[in-house]
Amino acid sequence: ALIAENLGVAMREFRVVVFESALFYFLLKATPLEKRHLWRIVGALIVAAAIVSLIGLYQYFFTSDVITAEGVRRIHGIYGSPNNLGLFLGRIVPILAALALFGSSLRRRTICCLVGLPVTLCLYLTYSRGAWLLGLPAAFIFLGLMQGKRALLMSLLVILVIALGLLPLIGTERLASLFNTQSGTTFLRLKLWQGSLNMIRDHPLFGVGLDNFLYRYRTRYVLPEAWEELDLSHPHNIILDYWTCLGILGVIAIGWLQFAFFRKALRLHRQLGDRDLKALLLGLMASMVAFLAHGLIDNSYFLVDLAFVFFLTLGVTTKVESLSSG
Repeated sequence: ALIAENLGVAMREFRVVVFESALFYFLLKATPLEKRHLWRIVGALIVAAAIVSLIGLYQYFFTSDVITAEGVRRIHGIYGSPNNLGLFLGRIVPILAALALFGSSLRRRTICCLVGLPVTLCLYLTYSRGAWLLGLPAAFIFLGLMQGKRALLMSLLVILVIALGLLPLIGTERLASLFNTQSGTTFLRLKLWQGSLNMIRDHPLFGVGLDNFLYRYRTRYVLPEAWEELDLSHPHNIILDYWTCLGILGVIAIGWLQFAFFRKALRLHRQLGDRDLKALLLGLMASMVAFLAHGLIDNSYFLVDLAFVFFLTLGVTTKVESLSSG
């Protein structure tokens, strides 16, 4: 943060995104919790997703408060952008799916199924291409691979349903722009990545500082062909985002966090006898897979809600470990 050209926004980003979410993780890790307390924390996250989804669905069906762009009406809910809503809900759907499909508690499975209906519908109506083309398919393939041939077949069926659900978008600019590398969203995204790589080339060790991408990009690194999108606050790629914000050590940090998380979660999943906790771990891992896949073309960690969901995922996994050992 201290090397940032705009120190004020960097320090705010450090406080509200990095420090507070990490503090939440350490508080969660340090607090003695019983199993029922852990389920309350997970339940709170699911309830939050349900509330956000119901607000969004109300807006979509009963008001004109939607984002109309590229030939579709998009839910944005409490967020300024449908993409931000898609990023949040894309983390929750894999957890709901794992608990509903692989848990043992009939009550919890029923609740997850019921909550999953508005959450999935809301996510669909965000028309988030990152969620529907990358995040959810990757998460469901992971679930299938972890649970055997039958589950993999079910996952492939879900992906087929996702593909069929995108059929109404055929002919709209929202889908057609994906395949146009000469203009539109894909073209601008490629130019954004090129500009971000130029920024990394000039600042490889420490990046440009937390939340300083916007100020450096639009004044020094935006390519002439990408003048339509000057006010971008991140490079829409998880590696480029960590590198421009934190430098090469940031890339190493997220790589280590992912390695440590999956090593611990996979080990616990193999060892646990509690079917519900195994389903929870499976959902958390699938949610993290969605985080990585969706993050290839959008934001990943550097937003308040995404940062807290990230560290909640790590913290709950740590508490499952302590409960299993205790």
